[in-house]
Amino acid sequence: MEIRDYLRAIRRWLWLPVVLPLVAGAATGALMLKQPAKYQADATVVVPAVAAKGFSTSAAAQYVATFKDVLISQPLVQAVSNATKVPTKDLVGGLTAATVTASSNIIHVTYVGPVKSSVADVVRAATVATLDTVAQPQLVQAQNALNSGQTSLAKADAAITQYTTNTGLLFPDQDFKIKQAELSQLLLQLQQSNIAGDSKRAAALQAVITQRQAELATLATQVGQYTSLTEQRQASLTVLSHDQQLLADAQALLTANHDPKTVSVTNLGKVSRVGDILRFTAIAAAVALILALALILLKELLRARRPAVVSTATSSSDARADGRAASAGAAPAGFIGTRFRRRAVPRPAQTATKPPAKNGAVPTGAPVDAPDARGEGELAEQSRTSASR
Repeated sequence: MEIRDYLRAIRRWLWLPVVLPLVAGAATGALMLKQPAKYQADATVVVPAVAAKGFSTSAAAQYVATFKDVLISQPLVQAVSNATKVPTKDLVGGLTAATVTASSNIIHVTYVGPVKSSVADVVRAATVATLDTVAQPQLVQAQNALNSGQTSLAKADAAITQYTTNTGLLFPDQDFKIKQAELSQLLLQLQQSNIAGDSKRAAALQAVITQRQAELATLATQVGQYTSLTEQRQASLTVLSHDQQLLADAQALLTANHDPKTVSVTNLGKVSRVGDILRFTAIAAAVALILALALILLKELLRARRPAVVSTATSSSDARADGRAASAGAAPAGFIGTRFRRRAVPRPAQTATKPPAKNGAVPTGAPVDAPDARGEGELAEQSRTSASR
């Protein structure tokens, strides 16, 4: 099939690629217009650095990704649905979150739903619940760390109590300082006695000094143990103080999430469907146009194959007619009835052969050339058939 044949076919079926896209586009637009109206509300929240783990790009991006996943998670959606009486399928399909830039800590939450009066409440409840859910692990972690710190401090206090019970010393470090000061005074008195030549006093002082030095040696070992225990207790106190600060921050964050000033909600009203209608209408029209062109091409291909089938059928019928004609002694049908067929040759007239007359006269019933009636009939039939075709 040449190009002009396709062009001729397109002109013949020109209404199809025009009407079909129009009908498809109109049907799609009408179907979308029958859909219920949608209403939109937006919520804007600034995520604090304590929640986003700092203002770095990676930390903010990770927090936003987690926020988006939690926003449409099944537990949160179910909780918001129970609080707002909105079906979960509407929440999953209508809630979205985005940021202006990848490193921004300002998150915009959008909800599009069929009920105008509930969109603002839904977007606020979903945003606050998401913030709480994201911050909840920090609260649990801080609480666990605080419990661990309290346990460590309790163990340190128990060790000091056991030490006091075993040694009988409440403050061995202070006792050591007092005895060390007394030993210094005794040494000074011993020196003065030696200078004064008071040997008796010097001998008494020397005995006391020896005893005090032994006591200080024993006490020094006890002071070392006590110092280790007190250092462990101080370290436990430091960790506990840090854990208490983390817990306070997590609790403050959860409290701030429920502050009306934290989440700013804007009710945008009815959502315009013009863009969606135009987009889907254009898609439907384009698909219908492609189908129309494909249908035209298919019809032309089928039409191009039809003459070959008819020619084959004609040849088969002609062959059968030739066989019947040959058995009847007539001319084959393949040579009759078309402008390309040969004319049938009339049969020669039949002559009756009789014995010659005795006197040389022409006998009665001499052969006379006469056209064959059947040949004339066939010629006439052939002429009529050729003329009609």
